[in-house]
Amino acid sequence: MVRDAILSLAALAFLAAPALAHEGDQHQPAAETLPAGGETNPLCPVTTDEAVDPTIFADYEGRRVYFCCKRCRVTFLENPHDYVANLPQLEGQTDSGHDHTTDHGSSLGTLERTVRFAGRFHPVAVHFPIALLLSALAAMTLAGVWTGPRFVEAARVLVLIGAPMAVVATALGWAAGANASYPGELATVLATHRWLGTATSAGALTTLFTSERYWRNPVPRRRYVFLGALGLTAALVGLTGHFGGTLIHGTEHFSW
Repeated sequence: MVRDAILSLAALAFLAAPALAHEGDQHQPAAETLPAGGETNPLCPVTTDEAVDPTIFADYEGRRVYFCCKRCRVTFLENPHDYVANLPQLEGQTDSGHDHTTDHGSSLGTLERTVRFAGRFHPVAVHFPIALLLSALAAMTLAGVWTGPRFVEAARVLVLIGAPMAVVATALGWAAGANASYPGELATVLATHRWLGTATSAGALTTLFTSERYWRNPVPRRRYVFLGALGLTAALVGLTGHFGGTLIHGTEHFSW
């Protein structure tokens, strides 16, 4: 009963993560080009010297404001009155004598704040499923050397805990990526890391399913299926971790 509840919650989080991250990512449909004329800002109002990305914007006081990255968009929405003076489309509205944030309600919405805050826990949460799933593979390897059920029992418990935590870490990773901006090829690295993490969660849940089937009926065929799923998931853990590390250290980290 407890196991079924864990699986249901994990599957729900797994399916909901990309949708919630997309909600935190942006609320409006993306624009492709900047409007002509002086009704927009060619430079980011936060950095003031970076050209804007036409796909990253927010609506403020009835005007569309563009930004160079998602992080600047969030910074602006938290305290828009600090950056109004840098917006040509809002020229003349900086000395109105009131607080733009409280009077116009243009700060971040509750859902977007929640997604952003949840994403901050991704670096902490991700280490637990990595350790648990790799330890489960080590336990099953030892189970092939020493007879007895103790290593198989250990592997089962490790997967039972590690698989749901992998789903949680993936959901938090999608939340973290919702407001992350990386230049050039690192944007592709981020997308690869996110989808590999999603595949890892799917593999972890599959491993959990095969582990429970083997535990109920420990025949050799089910053992091999469990080992295969666990080995594939462990490989995905390593690959996902590599791309996550690349986001921090850069693509030249392993250059000779």
